[in-house]
Amino acid sequence: MPYVVAFLAAVSLIVLFLGSYRSFGFGLALLAVTSWLDASTQSAPVLQLGVRLYVADVPLILLGAVTGLRWLVAKDVPWRHPGWVLYVLVFLGNLAWGLATQGTAAGVQARGDFYAIVAASYAMSFPMARPQVRLLVRALAWLAVGLATLTVYRWCVYYLQISDLLPPGGTYNIDGAIRVIGSQHTLLLAQALLLGLYFAHISGAGVVLRVMLPLMLGLVVALQHRSVWLATMVGVGVSILLARAERMPVWQQLGALGVMALLVVGGLSVGGRVSQEVVSSAQRAAAGEGTVQARFENWRATLTDWRQGGLRHILVGKPLGGDTTRLVADKDGRLVRIGFGAHNNYVSQLVGTGVLGFAGLLWALGSALRGLWRACRRSDGGDADWAALLLMLLAVQMAYYVAYAVDFMQLLVLGMAIAAVAGLRPAARPVGHPPYATYKPRPA
Repeated sequence: MPYVVAFLAAVSLIVLFLGSYRSFGFGLALLAVTSWLDASTQSAPVLQLGVRLYVADVPLILLGAVTGLRWLVAKDVPWRHPGWVLYVLVFLGNLAWGLATQGTAAGVQARGDFYAIVAASYAMSFPMARPQVRLLVRALAWLAVGLATLTVYRWCVYYLQISDLLPPGGTYNIDGAIRVIGSQHTLLLAQALLLGLYFAHISGAGVVLRVMLPLMLGLVVALQHRSVWLATMVGVGVSILLARAERMPVWQQLGALGVMALLVVGGLSVGGRVSQEVVSSAQRAAAGEGTVQARFENWRATLTDWRQGGLRHILVGKPLGGDTTRLVADKDGRLVRIGFGAHNNYVSQLVGTGVLGFAGLLWALGSALRGLWRACRRSDGGDADWAALLLMLLAVQMAYYVAYAVDFMQLLVLGMAIAAVAGLRPAARPVGHPPYATYKPRPA
């Protein structure tokens, strides 16, 4: 049996490698399944083989090899964005330095950013247009179905007190019993909600998204990740701003959102304990209590420690795997020592890759935002709807990054946006023609 298992594992890896190399949809499905498995295991280690293996390790390392090969030899790579290349090179340099000086601690610290870089770079290695965006909508729709099912199951286990099915600690999250999935997965639910409200017509999964709308809105509210609430409101605002690119008029979009909100408010008004928890969470967010003050102190201390590291840290960031402990003031003014992350992706990226790497990342992000915005404003409107979809998803994740670190499903969207903009670059046009009248893909 060990030989049979080893043989099947080898065959499976070969199939996954070849499928991901040839088809973006195959790799996208692999990432979506990996995201659901990560939520189902609560981002905990699943194997101990000398080092701790997480559920995303094997798929993302495999996709990393696929991505490297495609960037080197594939002829259909739309554009290797110089800003993104700079950011990745700085990250890899810090990782190599960290592995040489700190050992495996550097790999552990780099895991989340490595996943995200691989997902984005993989998407950038394929041409992107409407068909690929339709695949993304379908993947997010079915991933939302899986996450909603997992959430409802865990609520039933916890609130019905089925002790045999509860995790060892008795709850699924130490920050609140009702938060049975993490913020990064709740954000995916919120994005699927926004797709169902404003962009369901782009994909064949529109029926699934619309049927799931009341449930997804209720889940996003009840899971009490306040940063996800804020990101969702940003997504609503951007979608309404871009409403002229959609088939649904603005008043209908506002009406659809209002109906969904009334359904959730009505359900929570009779929800007893759940309703009280949501109301209490919203009141703490409005008052700036809870984790808000602690996070501001965390950002301040992280940036101060980074500046004091010298010119090398300022330019290219701190080597991975080093000591991350720092002193922050608690709510009583006492200094306490912490070692967890910055709880802000912008701060984390600036500290981790320095001014050079962070500038490269902003360059790539800015290029994607500018290109998508121009596509939305084109007079012919041929690409406006799916460009608006990507623009909305980027705006949501940018708001989310104020309080949380990067996630590979989010950076997959950024990679798709950068590749899509490369295919929307303006072709040469005669004098007198309006700008962006015709487009052609940028040569590889």
